[in-house]
Parts: sequence; C-alpha cells; structure tokens
Amino acid sequence: MEIIPVIDILNGMAVHGKGGDRGNYKPLKTVLCNSSNPMDVAKKYREEGAEKIYIADLDAIMKKGNNFHIVKKINGYKILDSGITTKLELENLKSLNICNRIILGTETLRDLNLLNRGDIVLSLDFKEGKLLSPMNYNLEEILNRLDKTIPLIVLDISSVGTQRGIDWKIIREIINKTDNPIYVGGGVRDEGDLRECYNLGIQGVLLGTVIHKGILNLREIIERYR
Repeated sequence: MEIIPVIDILNGMAVHGKGGDRGNYKPLKTVLCNSSNPMDVAKKYREEGAEKIYIADLDAIMKKGNNFHIVKKINGYKILDSGITTKLELENLKSLNICNRIILGTETLRDLNLLNRGDIVLSLDFKEGKLLSPMNYNLEEILNRLDKTIPLIVLDISSVGTQRGIDWKIIREIINKTDNPIYVGGGVRDEGDLRECYNLGIQGVLLGTVIHKGILNLREIIERYR
C-alpha cells in the first residue's frame, strides 16, 4: 500500500487544510521541518522515503491564479490537482510538463468525456457525505464513464485536517461499485485507519495532518506498508 504525503499550496505557501474552509487555511507547521515553503516540505518528504507527492494547488482550484512555478520546482513524482474543468485546461496543463499525473476532481470537473483518458487520476470529492459536482453528476454516472484502469482518489474534503476518521461507508460503497485502484484521503486518525485500508485492499493513502503533528512517523509507515 502506498503512503503518499500531501502538500496544499495557497499563495505560494504550504498550508494546513482543515474541513475545506480554504479561506481560513494557515501556513503549515510541521514536525518534519521548520518551514512552510512547499519545496522544503517536499524535500523532507523525499528524504523520509516518499516516492510520490500529492499536490493541491488551491489557488488554481479556486480560480484565483496558480502556483505552477512552484510545482515545477518540486522534484520527484508529483500528482497534481489544479481544479481542471475542461479538456482545454487539461491539455494546457499537460503542455507545461510540471507533474507526472494530473488529477481531475469532481469538485470542479464539467466534462465527463475526459474520464476515458488513461493518463489522469480521478478524485471523487465528497463533503459531509455528498459527492461534489458542479454539473450534479452522480456517482453512478461518473463510474460508468470511467476507464477501468484509472486510479480513484476518494477524498473527504470535510474531514481533511480534522483527524475525525475515515468515512468507511463511502469507501466500502465505492469498493463494491468498481475495480479501479482506490486511494483514500481525508480524516486519517492513526495507524488503525491505515491497517483497515490495507485490509480492504486500498492501493494507497494520502496523509497530511497525522504526519505533520508527529502522530505517525512518515519514514516508518512508508517502510511498513511498502
């Protein structure tokens, strides 16, 4: 099972996301390093053994500019969510060559025709148990259009940074509806949640708060679940 640390970037800084309330996100404080510079945080992730890094460009997601110049400078394998809505935006981002895989998040995605491409990752974005979609697509519509090789992130935005636990009901529902590789993000409390993900056959887990607070040691859990 892959352990993938997260960097949320807002106004050029790594920030601590909590509950999707992006207007109140504060600069990141972490036991890993004394910096909220995204490049410093990413460097520490790699030193601790992370093979992939998940990056959310919150300015791009909110259509308030972007942090692509910073993303480009981050070394290593990068999975980027920049709030893609259309094919044109996807192609423009691909042409910049700043990441390895591009995430299409249901929070912003409008064109389901993009779901048959093999070069993307789909993030199923939930908030308080409801799938976020500007076009009001439902889960079945999306999964029916999805290429079966595309990895899925099940992201509970309302649980990000809260350590309130994973919504296992949603996870199990999606496991039962698809054979796509599944990644889980949002609300991880402790290693018990990691073990449960492992037992369910989850491909990987996105982690932020629990490693920044030192509740889980990034190097140790990467080695344990590799």
